[in-house]
Amino acid sequence: MKTAMFELKAALCAVFAGLLAVGSTLGAAMLISQSVLQTRSATKANADPVVQPALVTAGARLFALNCSHCHADDATGDEGPDLHGLTKSDARIKAIITNGVKGEMPSFKKKLGDADQAALIGFLRSLR
Repeated sequence: MKTAMFELKAALCAVFAGLLAVGSTLGAAMLISQSVLQTRSATKANADPVVQPALVTAGARLFALNCSHCHADDATGDEGPDLHGLTKSDARIKAIITNGVKGEMPSFKKKLGDADQAALIGFLRSLR
């Protein structure tokens, strides 16, 4: 009888260990899946963020003062490129505003602070 109980316990332990392994695998798969979904969400959010109206208004004013002479009043481009439907990330746009583009666009590092740059990016994101 002790041998039968021992075999039953061993079998239950093996089943439990198997279920634990399957559960761990499924849990890891769910975490990976969730991570992929969050990354896709973040990518989509970066491509099409919600823009605050106050930022758009402030950004439009800054654009008129600093950018429109090259990018045209409506941002369709003149000397500089058309800025409608930008696909660059906010960080990349900020880097371009900050550092300029050698031989093409001046740096606005000393003239526009972080808040001004955020407002400009908000305005640019509103252009469709």
